[in-house]
Amino acid sequence: MIRYVKKEDISRVLSMMEQVKEDFAGYQEAEFLEALHKAIEGKEAFLEEKEGSLAGMIFFSYQEKELMFLAVMPQFRKQGVGKRLIKRMAECFEDGEVIHVVTFREGDQKGTAARCCYHSCGFVDDEELVVFDYPCQRMVLKVVKKCSRLT
Repeated sequence: MIRYVKKEDISRVLSMMEQVKEDFAGYQEAEFLEALHKAIEGKEAFLEEKEGSLAGMIFFSYQEKELMFLAVMPQFRKQGVGKRLIKRMAECFEDGEVIHVVTFREGDQKGTAARCCYHSCGFVDDEELVVFDYPCQRMVLKVVKKCSRLT
């Protein structure tokens, strides 16, 4: 089940971060918490629960049109959690809008799974960057809303 993240979920999210923080270059708990609070207040954060556990979480910015954070718990990886969260986030944007995410560069082992997930959701490679003194890459996704026609 995918739903908005609530303030009551913060301790569960922090517990998840303890397990996945090595996957995030430059992770600082205080900065993460500040961004998470802002995302919760702005209804810019979703989580997915499976088997009564937090499986993954995403938060983003409407204003910046940016996927700011996506994490999936190790035991739930390769089960579509990340893709479902990205799809749910994309539904929050208008047709034709372009969303971006900053992730690891091609060839960086830390980013292999993330890049694969982003590509499978329609993101394409954009400019190379350096963030927190780490080589990264921006990827972009043009939102395409599919409508069904009655025949």
